[in-house]
Amino acid sequence: MKSLLLLCMLFFIANTLLAQGLKFSETANIFLVRHAEKAAGKDPVLTTAGNNRAGDLMRFMQSRNLKRIYTTHFRRTAMTADSLRIQLGIDTAYYLQDSTGDDLLRRLAINRDVSNTILIIGHSNTIPVLIKALGVENFPFDDIEDNEFDNIYLVKFKNNKAYLQQQKYGAPSATSAPMKMTQ
Repeated sequence: MKSLLLLCMLFFIANTLLAQGLKFSETANIFLVRHAEKAAGKDPVLTTAGNNRAGDLMRFMQSRNLKRIYTTHFRRTAMTADSLRIQLGIDTAYYLQDSTGDDLLRRLAINRDVSNTILIIGHSNTIPVLIKALGVENFPFDDIEDNEFDNIYLVKFKNNKAYLQQQKYGAPSATSAPMKMTQ
C-alpha cells in the first residue's frame, strides 16, 4: 500500500513539474470561452439562448483547424462543446475545475497540445485563472460577469511569451460590456 501511495505521489509531482515547464510553440492558438447560457439548478443544462450560442460558437470555430476541445465535467460546458464535437468530429478531453489551472496544464502536456489550436470551455470564475496559468501577465479580472457569455479569448505565443486577444461571438450578452483588453 505504501508503495502505491509513493508511486501516486511521484506521478503527481512529475505531472506538476511537466505542466509548470510547459512551453507552447508559436503555432499554438488557445481559445477560451465561458459555457453558454444555462438554466437554473445544480449542474444545469443550456437554455434555448445557450443552445443558440453553442451553435454560434461552432460557426465561429469551424474554420480554425481546431484539434481538441477541453471541458469540465459539468453538463453546461459539455453541451456548449457538443455542436463542435459532433458536427466537426473533434476530440474532447476533460479537465478538473480548480483554482490554479494545474490540471488543465497537465492535460495539455499529456495530450501534447502545445502547438495545436484548441478550445477550452470553462466557467466565469475559472477562465481568468486559466488565462493567467497560460502565462498571460496582467489579466486584470478574477471573474467574468454572470451575464457575460459573448467573449472569446485567444492566447497566442511569441518568443515564449503569452499574448491575449479578446473577441466577441454570437448574439451580444444581455449587458454586453465593451471589450476589456488586448495585449
